[in-house]
Amino acid sequence: MNINNSNDSNAESNNKKITFLQKYKKTIMFLAFAFWVGFAVLYSMQSNAKEPYPVGDISKQQLLENHQEFADNYYDYQLSDNELTAIDAIADKVNIKVFFGTWCHDSEREVPRFLQSFKHSQSKVSLIALDGNKSDPDGLAKQNKIKYTPTFVVYDGNVEIGRIVERPKQSLAEDIWMIWYNYSSTKT
Repeated sequence: MNINNSNDSNAESNNKKITFLQKYKKTIMFLAFAFWVGFAVLYSMQSNAKEPYPVGDISKQQLLENHQEFADNYYDYQLSDNELTAIDAIADKVNIKVFFGTWCHDSEREVPRFLQSFKHSQSKVSLIALDGNKSDPDGLAKQNKIKYTPTFVVYDGNVEIGRIVERPKQSLAEDIWMIWYNYSSTKT
């Protein structure tokens, strides 16, 4: 009799498990699905975190080849006559350091415009890509007290003569010409 009682209780236990699974089938499936989605989201966030934005010196070619928004804005931008005149007037008189982030929407708009404006200029141009904390490996952003992106720092030789932060008043070319003009007129 003990054997029958043991078999009966095992059968009863198995029936309860089956009944439990049938009763909560949808809930169990929902929880499994939610766990799977949560895991996928966390994995995606982790893998994105491992793919940092470019940081430090970057060439125009690297920027345009690897960041489609910058390339699209570069090729779409048409210079005005005033911009062309301003670029011709400053020719090789200034050096410009451009601090920007490939993650920054203002940079996506202004840096391609700047590059298009200065593509034939003899001005020395340096592109410095910053991370989300607005820093770079060489500490140039900190040295130049960069708080916002993009920031265009204009130099006469090694002397900073002005900067444009986030967006120009007129256009980058005209504003840079105005910085140079104001500086050069006080220099004499």
